[in-house]
Amino acid sequence: MTKSAPPSTIVAVTDLVTQRLGHVCLTPEGPVVAGSMNEWTLVYTVGSYGIDEGGTLKLARRFASDWAHPQFDEPTAPNYTTVTTTGEAKLRPRYDPKAHVRPWMKCLVIDVYDGCLAPGDTVTITLGDRSQGSPGIRAQSFIESAHELRFLVDPTNACLVERLPSSPVLEVISGEPLSLVVIVPTQAIVGESAEIFVKGEDRWGNPTPAPAQIQLSWDGDGGAQTNCTIEGRELRFSSACSGRVVARWNDQTFVSNPITARAEAPRLRKYWGDLHAQSDATVGTGTEIEYFEFGRDWAHLDVMSHQGNDFQMSDEDWRRLNEVVRRFHQDGRFVVFPGYEWSANTAAGGDRNVMYLEEGMPIMRSSHWQVRGTPEDQHTPAHPANVLFSKLREHVDPNKVVLAAHCGGRYADIRTYFDEELGPLIEVMSCWGVFEWLLWDAFDKGYEVGVIANSDGHKGRPGAEGPGAGQFGIFGGLTCMLAESLTRAAVFDALRQRRCYGTTGPRMDLDFEVDGQVMGSSFTAKRDRVQVTASVRGVGPIESLQLFRGRELIHEVRPEAFTSCAGSRRIRLVWGGARIRGRGRRATWDGVVELEGASIERAQVFAFDSPMDGIQAQTKTKIELRSRTTGDLDGLDIWLDQAQRGRVVFRSEVGELVAELGTLDAAGEHASFGGLDLRASVSRYPESPSDRVIELAHEVELTAGQTTPLFVKANQVDGHIAWSSPIYPCRP
Repeated sequence: MTKSAPPSTIVAVTDLVTQRLGHVCLTPEGPVVAGSMNEWTLVYTVGSYGIDEGGTLKLARRFASDWAHPQFDEPTAPNYTTVTTTGEAKLRPRYDPKAHVRPWMKCLVIDVYDGCLAPGDTVTITLGDRSQGSPGIRAQSFIESAHELRFLVDPTNACLVERLPSSPVLEVISGEPLSLVVIVPTQAIVGESAEIFVKGEDRWGNPTPAPAQIQLSWDGDGGAQTNCTIEGRELRFSSACSGRVVARWNDQTFVSNPITARAEAPRLRKYWGDLHAQSDATVGTGTEIEYFEFGRDWAHLDVMSHQGNDFQMSDEDWRRLNEVVRRFHQDGRFVVFPGYEWSANTAAGGDRNVMYLEEGMPIMRSSHWQVRGTPEDQHTPAHPANVLFSKLREHVDPNKVVLAAHCGGRYADIRTYFDEELGPLIEVMSCWGVFEWLLWDAFDKGYEVGVIANSDGHKGRPGAEGPGAGQFGIFGGLTCMLAESLTRAAVFDALRQRRCYGTTGPRMDLDFEVDGQVMGSSFTAKRDRVQVTASVRGVGPIESLQLFRGRELIHEVRPEAFTSCAGSRRIRLVWGGARIRGRGRRATWDGVVELEGASIERAQVFAFDSPMDGIQAQTKTKIELRSRTTGDLDGLDIWLDQAQRGRVVFRSEVGELVAELGTLDAAGEHASFGGLDLRASVSRYPESPSDRVIELAHEVELTAGQTTPLFVKANQVDGHIAWSSPIYPCRP
């Protein structure tokens, strides 16, 4: 057994490294408000080795960090950065997003040339140098208890850098709350209390304690107000009903997710989880302990898993994660599954999430790329995906493992590699984007799969993850599991049986049955036709509830407001999609909307993800936009002085769409721009849609000798979506 070095030895080694390579200090040292603009100064003092001509200094941040990129050419613009030295050498600063080993990839690189630096010389880096008018540099947008500015030194021109032990560490904290989030259980029982959870959020979605002076009230569906009472932060129902909790604060109104109270408990309860995100064990942010604490205490999740990239997790990382999972899991309160992300390149199968029922199971890596000192054995590596499936069957009880196909940097190739029994789940969205095409792949191949949505968050906010100011896509999703109880065994069974649905984040209450069979079911139909029933209770107003047969939309229900909006002065522009399936899928839609023959009275965006995006400038006839999509949709609502004549023109980097207002209706005009479903539309839209509950009933004819996948998709007015797992009736 290897023994750890005594503390005195570690201190001595640290002192020696500092003596030889130098040290760095940072001002100011105090906590940083997430997303704030400021000036920070790092002073590096050269050690006894000096820095040879051709040597390099690097200021590195983790992959997930979205600190603004430094720029060196515009002294009055944001993020202006200067680098000076007391030494005789010249310095050449540059920014390189892939200048060091994962996860410390994002680097300010300083090349030393035309001379060398002597011991005692200093290098001063001023991030956000305000001396010539720059407003400073923007800090990362998300909280982090120990954010390191890793300082790396190559004194010998050997292209080999070492970390300085004095690398500064900062705490990044939330800003002032600007909004509230109100969360209640999706289901409740008459006579029993239900908790109301309230938190604040700053501009970037970071949590804060709930502000004082919040007023809570009940808003019942159908106008029912008297069958629910609120005492402190608890709801109690006197009869069956449904509705939402309304919080009023700072002259604003915030509405909870829907809650439905029944006289008796349903057989299957709805539990919410984020089954896929990462901590600093790999490429994410914060420790595993902070990860689960956030999901439980701030995101108010019922179920979680942790999914670190396999090729970066050592045996010690895996052992530690299992211990943390064991510590946090508690049947009846907070269900936690151990897991990892099998992260092979797409050609070998692509990303798969592996979740185990219990601790102590083996990690089966796709490779040992960043853990080369970890011994290979009968479990690992398991590569390509069919070898993973084989090893799981050989070494693990198949009833204690479930896999999900995921699209991250490496998208899952389920057309080539798939195991329906071990891996029946398809992740249709995460912070990486929306991936309905992965569900279409499953239908094309005849697989029977379930639908989940998670965050794959890297910013330490599982269950409440947003994109911040970086290039990491969109808000994270949630999975709702229909389980008999909040226990590991029951929730795991729900996942294996595909009794689950995914949303883009809101806790929409979605129900879906075919001939009385719950979502995820596969059954033999007794007739040529089956009866589909579905309903959705939204967090906000609902736009539509759609029924699909495979990838084909066969029936749609919309509120009455959408069938009687001919005179509406509100028009809606929607655009989205992705460039490709792979890592470079992000599409840039920067452009303008111009009105001819009509004037803009009001405009607002919806479904945008980052505060950095949205309306950049606006006049009476023109709007300038900044927008990026990764399979998701962005949109713009415009209220006009009149919408019966004139035309609207949408021009973007992707394409152009023109529509005449005089003939524009609720069906709208559409354009396709290739790529991976890149498209845009403009339609006449109800001025104030308000229906938050929609029901659907429809008969579907089956084809003899075939299995027919049926599923529903619910669309909210604000652009959020819920997808049910399909139901698979088969007509012999």
